[in-house]
Amino acid sequence: IVLFHGDLGTGERIQSIRERRSIEETEYERKQMVYFCPGLFHCKMACVDTLHRMLIKPGDANKDSTCLMNDAKILRPRETHILETKPTFRHMHQLVNHSGICRRLDCWRVLAEQANPEHSSLQLFAQSRPKLEDLKKMANTLALKYTSCEDLSSDRLKPSDERDEVLENSKLVLKYLALYEEFSWAMNFGDIGRVERCLLPWITLFKGTGKHKYATHLERFLTSVHFELPAATRRAVRYNWLVNVAGKPGKFRAIDWYVELHNLQIKVNHGGQGPNRTIKRIIAESALVGNYKSAHHLVERNFLLSSQTTSHGEVDMTKTFAEILAQYEEASPHIFAPGR
Repeated sequence: IVLFHGDLGTGERIQSIRERRSIEETEYERKQMVYFCPGLFHCKMACVDTLHRMLIKPGDANKDSTCLMNDAKILRPRETHILETKPTFRHMHQLVNHSGICRRLDCWRVLAEQANPEHSSLQLFAQSRPKLEDLKKMANTLALKYTSCEDLSSDRLKPSDERDEVLENSKLVLKYLALYEEFSWAMNFGDIGRVERCLLPWITLFKGTGKHKYATHLERFLTSVHFELPAATRRAVRYNWLVNVAGKPGKFRAIDWYVELHNLQIKVNHGGQGPNRTIKRIIAESALVGNYKSAHHLVERNFLLSSQTTSHGEVDMTKTFAEILAQYEEASPHIFAPGR
């Protein structure tokens, strides 16, 4: 069996090839040995696009004072138009992570103050030096109270003077952001079981936002892996969905991510410029990408160019987060206020 990773367009081409060759005599000519695996990096991009369709694109989603777009105006004040129209994956990925951090910090502040009124801020709570067991209990309480949303349907049936629509919306937003971050964390650490569990709610979200093709392909793939393949083949498919070339914790990457990285190298960095940028040149240079990369590393190591890297450092978001937390403390989106 040959595992073939890629986007949904690649999967449709493979399916078309197998349908056209279905009348051939041998298994090889029918291409039966090719098994398509949906690329998790493209699934991740579909997840952030789904969040954009739910939390930013609709006009009604931006009427709430604690909506995601209000966070974007503070986190990315110069990129609000891009975020509202057609953001890139990196724009949405950073917005989701930073907004999720701020919202959870505000939930921690609320829980700490409810447990002890003297802890009116996270700084005072940190100065009290809480025990690890207490922090774990508070984390479980936070997850059950603000992200489970089990009682949300019954809360919406109550009279308007007994409801808090701001708190309901805040719980939903926090749930979706936490679901994306859990999916991203599971991919980075190679937790295949958690990746598959996270994909189940995402399939329903894909259907709800019009991404039916992703929902259909993922549903078909998971059904095939768990109910049609033999045990040995199932293990091979699941444990080769992600790879860790660096061999370091938290450095697992999807196969299609490496494919896109290779495309960047052969088409952009080493594809030639001007009249030299031809398909023949790109194909000829593609086999030498590894040699070019090794040469760059060799020069950097021999000349001690340790600061020359394409990896950007983490931006200090302390002041920006403090501004958002001050806004949350004023609006109190995570405290129940009936009739709001």
